[in-house]
Amino acid sequence: MLDARPTSLIEEPARGLVSTVIVARVSQQQWSGPQYAPPRGGPPPGPPSYASYGSARGWQPSGPPTGGGYYQGYPPPGFGRQSFGGGVPQYGPTPPMPAPRRRNPLRAVLGVIIIVTLIAFAGLAIAGLSAESSTTAYQNDNYQVPPPDTSPPPIPVPETYREAEQWITESAFYSQTVPAPVRCSSQPINVATASDPELKVHFEGLMECLVRVWEPPVTNAGFIIVRPTVTIYGEELTTKCGTTGVNAFYCTADQQVYYSNLLPEALPAVKRNKWTADLVMAHEFGHALQGRTGILVSAHALGQNSGDEGTSLQYARRLETQADCFSGMFIRAVSQSMGVQQQDLDGILQILVAIGDDTLSNDPNIVGNHGLGRSREYWGNKGLGTSAIGDCNTFIVPSRYVR
Repeated sequence: MLDARPTSLIEEPARGLVSTVIVARVSQQQWSGPQYAPPRGGPPPGPPSYASYGSARGWQPSGPPTGGGYYQGYPPPGFGRQSFGGGVPQYGPTPPMPAPRRRNPLRAVLGVIIIVTLIAFAGLAIAGLSAESSTTAYQNDNYQVPPPDTSPPPIPVPETYREAEQWITESAFYSQTVPAPVRCSSQPINVATASDPELKVHFEGLMECLVRVWEPPVTNAGFIIVRPTVTIYGEELTTKCGTTGVNAFYCTADQQVYYSNLLPEALPAVKRNKWTADLVMAHEFGHALQGRTGILVSAHALGQNSGDEGTSLQYARRLETQADCFSGMFIRAVSQSMGVQQQDLDGILQILVAIGDDTLSNDPNIVGNHGLGRSREYWGNKGLGTSAIGDCNTFIVPSRYVR
């Protein structure tokens, strides 16, 4: 049941947590290759010779990290629903129309005459207003989204572990807001029956929407946004991040996104809900945002440097639940143009529960690398209810919020 919420998890709301929580203390030492590797649960490291980032600072990672897959490993029940709105837009049942008042017949005739007189003016006015609303109703609408970038610039890399701590907890990205509403012409697709070319077209269009939504906050924070390509594959694929099975994932080594056409069969939640595929892509783009802002490489390195598996897994869960929060923010931003309704929200949150570590493993006590279903639901729901990116800062909350 989604409403079965442990009391201990809701007595202290997350919004009241203002102190920074550091998972593991690190020193001012310089980064070193042997200490750096992807956390457990990600695809195997890529070729050791790969070094598209960090070379200018004189160190090489032992293997490029991945952003994490949506169906890798086995990713507090819901902590409470937030309102899906904040002004963009409000959803809910339409208020009943008031009963018509009794009118004076003479007034009715006069009203008809006035309406007929104004019809010509109304036609011109409607045309003008429609044209104006098409350019002003949606934010960042004049931004020309670039084509997919197959040779993106290197991702930012901190010089010390102390700087890595600052990047994950105090990033300038957290002080930005996501524009809303934003236009997105993409519509849900049945991923269970779509052909590979149809999936390719759909996801490329969705990436255009994702870039349009996230370009302002990324740019305003001083970072560079990149539009990834989307590769559709089958059972197995070898990339610069290694070989992966049925999955959807973002690879930091080439900064591109990959989606297996077998995912609907492997993960029934993908097949049942029309919004799942878009939520999956929004999650993977969340990892792309983490990559472009230095959060991803910093968290991976801090986890590896801790020398503790539990700490490393916690860093991984903070990354994954943050990507869930980012995906909720995207759905909120494009909900008006994509026609997301109030009744769709429970289904979207149920998707996050369905891909929780505990749900996929059938082990309620598992300590995984993505987060329990209720943790993922909580952060996805938080994203649905806010435009403030700082609300998705999973690195400053107690560990019980990212179990």
